[in-house]
Amino acid sequence: MSDQFGPKRPLGVTIVAALAIVSGAFDIIGGIALLATQSTPEVADAFGGAALATTLAIVEIAIGIIMLVIAYGLLRGNAISRIAATVVQVISLAGSIWIGIAQPSTLATEIVSALVALAILMLLWTGEATRYFKGLAPDEPTS
Repeated sequence: MSDQFGPKRPLGVTIVAALAIVSGAFDIIGGIALLATQSTPEVADAFGGAALATTLAIVEIAIGIIMLVIAYGLLRGNAISRIAATVVQVISLAGSIWIGIAQPSTLATEIVSALVALAILMLLWTGEATRYFKGLAPDEPTS
């Protein structure tokens, strides 16, 4: 990539965008799984009713879709996408923990989703990523 198009995207940011896509996909899959089982007695009891389970499933699916849109912005170096990805990943992490505890049958999916969210958060805030989102060259200081 030449300088006329801005600073070169660091590998870490590309990895974050790829992980964001994976995270979004896992959130969508987890939400669909919860939606498909929300009316079973075990799931309804675990969430305090089928209505709450349905609401949570829809929210998780929406978060997954939003994450896919944010991933596109991350690939373009959009600083707002970086903040949005941070917020969404914190919410996704909390949701994965809650769902994994409340509905152990989805634990495997939720553990993977939580680990991906943590990896995204760590990579999103490296010094190299900060320089990229500020439009700085790799050797420029961030201050």
